Amino acid sequence: MLVSGFVAIVFGAFAIGLVRDDLHINCSMLPPGSEGAGEWICSDGIGYIGIAAALGAGWLLVVVAGVIVAFAVRDGRDARLFLVLLAAASMMWGTTVTGLASVPTGAGYWAVAVGPAALVGILGIAVGAWSLRLRERMSWIAGLAAAVAIAIAAVLQPGLSLTMIPAVGLLLAAALRTQPRRM
Repeated sequence: MLVSGFVAIVFGAFAIGLVRDDLHINCSMLPPGSEGAGEWICSDGIGYIGIAAALGAGWLLVVVAGVIVAFAVRDGRDARLFLVLLAAASMMWGTTVTGLASVPTGAGYWAVAVGPAALVGILGIAVGAWSLRLRERMSWIAGLAAAVAIAIAAVLQPGLSLTMIPAVGLLLAAALRTQPRRM
């Protein structure tokens, strides 16, 4: 869990590329008839501090809560439930913050840039939730599959890595709580 939190920081810089280059937040298009008409002009890095702070706050909350749950909750069932819920919250936080921030430029940009990763992420969270209903080996396999789906979502949109990679760690932690017994 902690490892995924720190790995997410390394890839967190991709979030600025997502909001600037893909979603065109804090950008304007040059008017027709001007040199470079139809091209985006974006603010410098300081214009993205608010979005970075919002994504970072979600990251911090999820990582700290995940560590507390992973180490403090003794009952495996309860821990797995909280870990999967935190994974869902982490994934949804990244997609929601970028979605709300992209309202001025239009939902179409969000759908193209974030939509495929969001869909794969939702599938991963659904499989993670389903794993809570299964027993031992099948639960473990479904938990691993959920983590892989979220990892694929992070690859599809590296700009969401700051919130997707901790979700991978949370789902792996939940799956490890159901390791199959050796015979």
